[in-house]
Amino acid sequence: MPTTYIPTIVADDAHQGDIWSVAWSKNTNCIVTGASDSSVKCWDGSSGELKYELDGHVLAVVSVDTNNTGTRAVSASIDSTLCIWDLENDGALVKTINATPVEAWKARFSPDGQFVACGSHNGDINLYSVESGDKVTSFATKQKFVTTTAYSPDGKYVAGAAEDGSIYVFNVETNQLAHTLSGHARAVRDLTFAPDSQTLISGSDDKCIHVYDVEHGQLASVLTGHTSWVLGVDANPDISKQQLASSSADRKVKIWDLGQRSVLETHEVHSEEVWSVAWNPEGTKLVSVSEDKSIKWFASSGSSV
Repeated sequence: MPTTYIPTIVADDAHQGDIWSVAWSKNTNCIVTGASDSSVKCWDGSSGELKYELDGHVLAVVSVDTNNTGTRAVSASIDSTLCIWDLENDGALVKTINATPVEAWKARFSPDGQFVACGSHNGDINLYSVESGDKVTSFATKQKFVTTTAYSPDGKYVAGAAEDGSIYVFNVETNQLAHTLSGHARAVRDLTFAPDSQTLISGSDDKCIHVYDVEHGQLASVLTGHTSWVLGVDANPDISKQQLASSSADRKVKIWDLGQRSVLETHEVHSEEVWSVAWNPEGTKLVSVSEDKSIKWFASSGSSV
């Protein structure tokens, strides 16, 4: 029988604005959220209680991410800054990285935590040093707005997706373009690598989720079921489960079986667009955030709530 994910904790009015992004940290068990009201908040992953608010941005926060050790968070804002936060010290602001306008979009930590990758309006994928704050590398694409980025868990690849539906995969070790992946008819909103580092998954405004074989640069399957833009995708970190969570402007959260290429379950718990989803590090729980200003928790039937 497939695992069933049960809605558990609810945090209503978690932000004053639409919640656009969520991440769940390892070790520190923090759920970090970023919203259109310029706020970043950290919540207890177990209880759902607010731990602290992170002050540093003056405009909407478009993305949040945490590093592999759970010690740092990064937030990206349309105020053209990236903020690095210390999750072991009540979210103290460690560094503010000033990017040029519209160059701080969907920031993601490298697996070793030394770099942050961002998309930009001019089509570059920019890598910033967490230590110095300097831009250290830029990967050029086709000059279309890169809306989202993702690192493979093994650190070999960084991928960026563009407003025209194209996806670019770069080999970080050689600084070369490995693949250009096509197939989406509209903008790609989110990217996630599966734990095997060989499978890249994208969600798009064309309502489809694409699963790519990165090694061969081929489209392996297309998952359909959402009836509007797919805004968030996150692969379950438990490789044995082969599961994907997705969220959509259709107000639904779906859990997919990547092996069977089918939907396992659909949750309709939000009243507005669901912008982002994130698994806990064990792959037993899930959170979703929405334009309805709420955070929703889900727990697998076999896990402690």
